[in-house]
Amino acid sequence: MDHAKANETPTPGETDRIIAQELERLLGSPLFVRSPVLSRLLQFLVEHRLRGGRSAPKAYAIATEALGRSEDFDPALDSYPRVMVGRLRTLLDRYYNDTAWVHRLRVPQGSYEVVVQHRSAPPPRSADASGGEDDVKAVEAPIDAVGAPPARVAGRPAHTPPHYGRWIVAIALVAAALLALWMVRGGPERLFAGAPVPGPLLELSAPAAGNSPQSRALARALDGKLRDGLRRFDLVDLLSSKAPGSTAAAAGDYRLDTSLVRTREGPVDVTLVLNRVADQRAIWSQQLRMTDEEIPEFAALEPVIAQIAGDYGVIVRDQVQRQPDNFSPGYPCLAQFNRMRLMRNKLAVGQIDRCLRATVEDAPRDPVALTALSLLRYAVWQSQRGTAAGREAFAEARALAQKSYESSPNSSSGLFAMARANYYAGNCRGGNAMGDGALALNPYDADISGFMGLFKVMCGDADRGEALLRRSLALDASYPGVPAVTLAYIVSQRGDQDEAQSVLDRIPSPSSMEPQYMMVRAIILARSDKLPEARAQWQRLIAYTRQPANAAPETVLARFIITPTVIQRASAALRASGVVPAPSDRP
Repeated sequence: MDHAKANETPTPGETDRIIAQELERLLGSPLFVRSPVLSRLLQFLVEHRLRGGRSAPKAYAIATEALGRSEDFDPALDSYPRVMVGRLRTLLDRYYNDTAWVHRLRVPQGSYEVVVQHRSAPPPRSADASGGEDDVKAVEAPIDAVGAPPARVAGRPAHTPPHYGRWIVAIALVAAALLALWMVRGGPERLFAGAPVPGPLLELSAPAAGNSPQSRALARALDGKLRDGLRRFDLVDLLSSKAPGSTAAAAGDYRLDTSLVRTREGPVDVTLVLNRVADQRAIWSQQLRMTDEEIPEFAALEPVIAQIAGDYGVIVRDQVQRQPDNFSPGYPCLAQFNRMRLMRNKLAVGQIDRCLRATVEDAPRDPVALTALSLLRYAVWQSQRGTAAGREAFAEARALAQKSYESSPNSSSGLFAMARANYYAGNCRGGNAMGDGALALNPYDADISGFMGLFKVMCGDADRGEALLRRSLALDASYPGVPAVTLAYIVSQRGDQDEAQSVLDRIPSPSSMEPQYMMVRAIILARSDKLPEARAQWQRLIAYTRQPANAAPETVLARFIITPTVIQRASAALRASGVVPAPSDRP
């Protein structure tokens, strides 16, 4: 191995990818799944780093934004952030002590900054080396070498003993036998034999409150707000509370405990804790302080509702983290579908397509599965537009959306499926009618609000579109993707490049590494009189899409944008801003 090359300093983009990949592995590990507070803390510190924070976050920001403390938190009097970061260091050490690693994340003592530590390759040995212990050197720095493999893992030599080959053959034979059994029992149409897995049940406990009439009234209003919001999501079934002494028909998979405390000054503190019933662990918690103006409507709870039960919510992520390889029909299939959309994992498309088809085969009128499969087929059409396979995918996608709507015309899934189908066919009137119906049925869904905002803008209703995009980010800013990029584009078109750049700066990884982000960033840079940087960004996007250096913007954008109208408008903006040079300007 070329050790000099292995120890070259990587680009910031390469370092960001390492950090994002390590974060995903850590959050999916049993240690961090069982530690939701430390998971949130780690994610906050990583996102601060990936957003380009020039210094470590302050203790106050950690306490209020990551650990749920109120705005009156005083870091001079309370050492809670320092204590929790210490616990995070311990948990990271426990994880990497039991895991072979090339790159690992650390939070150095005395700092709140996430850095990457890597193992450097050992120095070359001479032929007459004494055979002493291999040298393993750990170097800690915010930016460090990429690609150097560990010389030793868990104390073993770097070479593989010859008898390991027999184990590899044995494992391969067992895997082949299991594959044959799987094919006999179900085949590719059913990834795992057995009945489809139902969605998780969520039990909502009555809010704990004081004994005064006002406290009881507030508790009832809080309970009503949570129940109304949570029941509107398709992927979570809300288990109704039973009267004391009655027997519940089913046990909940999750339980949301709530409490309400009225302070002497007047504000109300609401605390929510989501528990996983199987192991009696709290996997998520949140505390909010609300003023008199915010109650009894409790509008501030709407982002919390989206965080719990939304497409990328706590419950969906918890299910995937606990069973990352489960592609069985039913709920696991839908959870994996949302994970694929979040991570843009192209390798999982085939598995999820088969999984969704198996789900639809078992439940032909399930609007959620039909809508998901429709969207998957639209993505195939987008990447193969103009080909026979693309036309076939488009026709099937629309047919699936139509079936979803006909199966459940009063569900947000059915209406949203048909809204997409109409928009992709250029029918703004039909898309608006169906989409507005979906929004009315579920005003808490960040995904519906975000894509409806995009469609409204595309159809000429810029004001309503911008409002929906902002609402989408207010409901769930943790995985913003398309809504945030679209909002930045709108604000840039309006002439406010500083705000547009601010919107982009708040986008965490991996969304900040996607082509939509690169396109809009190039436009904003050009409009901010940074044309060389803008054109360099455009060349990175061309390389990402594997197009020729002089490819027309329409050709490049068609690789990742579905809607023709959006492609046309974005291409015009790229030319007008100077990102794409005029023919006379090209070398």
